[in-house]
Amino acid sequence: MPNSKITFAIFGATLLLASTSVSLAQDLNVVWKGAPELSSDDGNYKMKIRGRIFTDWGSISDNSGKVADTTELRTGRIGIEGVIMKDIKYKFGVDFASGNSNIKNASIEWSLKPVSIVVGQYKVPVSLEEQTSSRYITFIERSGITDAFGFGRNIGIGTNFLKNNFTIKAGVFQGTVAGNSDKEGRTYALRSTYAAKIKNALIHIGASAFHRENDQGILTKRYRQRPHHHLSPSRYVDTGNLNAKSDTFFGAEFGVVLGPLSAQTEWGRMKSNAATSTGIDSSFSGGYVDVSYIITGENRGYKGGVFDRIEVANPVSSGGAGAFQIAARYDVIDL
Repeated sequence: MPNSKITFAIFGATLLLASTSVSLAQDLNVVWKGAPELSSDDGNYKMKIRGRIFTDWGSISDNSGKVADTTELRTGRIGIEGVIMKDIKYKFGVDFASGNSNIKNASIEWSLKPVSIVVGQYKVPVSLEEQTSSRYITFIERSGITDAFGFGRNIGIGTNFLKNNFTIKAGVFQGTVAGNSDKEGRTYALRSTYAAKIKNALIHIGASAFHRENDQGILTKRYRQRPHHHLSPSRYVDTGNLNAKSDTFFGAEFGVVLGPLSAQTEWGRMKSNAATSTGIDSSFSGGYVDVSYIITGENRGYKGGVFDRIEVANPVSSGGAGAFQIAARYDVIDL
């Protein structure tokens, strides 16, 4: 089962790449935008290489003394994305940071504006910070609820709606390309957002929910969280194994961008549903508030219901000083 999933994902990405290459053979344009991008003259076929490397250092202490002082290759990812036949987008990416290849994205999206259909492994639509790329989040780690409540990528099929700054994303998911169960539980997810532009301010509001079933034969759930650094060897907040067959999440989100000043906040509640009639349902919650200011004057980017790239006025690649930002966060998780 796991091997067939991996083979399917790799085959799908290879087929898309081959189709694009054949179609581009007669009229190929190549430009460099941080990486090579290939396209046909009519724009119906596109392909670009994408990748990132994140390296972290951390020094962590608790009441017993220093527990970590080390570095880590947090992300080492490479992949491709592009368009075939004008309306079909594809994305494929592999991460090697753990020392093993780990497929992150393997998806195809068919655009039927303002609706699109997505198939493959991609992010379950939940949470503003989870949906925002790790390239554009404010801190080196996401908030506590995204890790503690197990947000991430799964194989599924979904639909996206985007029109006039209003978005709806919904999907049904089951397992991952690295799945190890022959009878995997399903996840049903929904997220909706709206962005309003009022004078010089952008205001984002949104909500999301999902219901997640366990794989067959698994009757436990566990929620835990590190102290906001992946290098921490311990997860100090931990429920241990709970008697549960599924869980249900509800979350609300808010963000604002006012020139170089921006803020965002989320609050979420997770209910763990008991696996037996004698078991007890459990509820947990958490949230955060971020405030940041870009000293060099740029605005934080926003696109399609998530925060996006900061357009740097004086990039280092052009001889400038780059952009500088200061930020503060308050984060709480109750397990």
